[in-house]
Amino acid sequence: MGSSSWAAELLSGLRPWSRVALLVCLCGLVVPLWCAAQNTYRFVGGHHTKTEGYVHCESGGPCRGAWRLPDGKRGEGEIRGLPFAADEELLTDIPLYAGRDWAVADRSTLLSDAAWEYAGTGIGVALTLWIAWNRSYSSGSRDDESRRRRHGGHASAAADGHARGRRST
Repeated sequence: MGSSSWAAELLSGLRPWSRVALLVCLCGLVVPLWCAAQNTYRFVGGHHTKTEGYVHCESGGPCRGAWRLPDGKRGEGEIRGLPFAADEELLTDIPLYAGRDWAVADRSTLLSDAAWEYAGTGIGVALTLWIAWNRSYSSGSRDDESRRRRHGGHASAAADGHARGRRST
């Protein structure tokens, strides 16, 4: 008899609705992973530049502005990490790290955001699989299956009686 993988063992111990819930949770973890990859790409592919003209900041909200990229193209959009004072003081030539449609005041925020998102994804996957593994064992179906294997494909009457008694309590 060949050994099965831990994933097959995990799925065989889950009820059908639990399998669906596991799949949905794992697919949901793609979102923070995508955001982390995007921040990593921006960290590597962005450019040091300065704002053109004044920036416009909303009270307690994001700042918007324009900048010139090294290839001569103009970028514009939200500038993350820029304080509201940049608008009030009518500052120009504010140093940025930017791409065509995004900018940050401090490049290291991209890397720290990506690190948190990667860590959150890893913790989310581990927690999801841990919960699924425990649910799989608590359902008892794996215990019954291993008992059947040991007894040649059918469980003994005593083992069946024990399993029924265990479920009724």
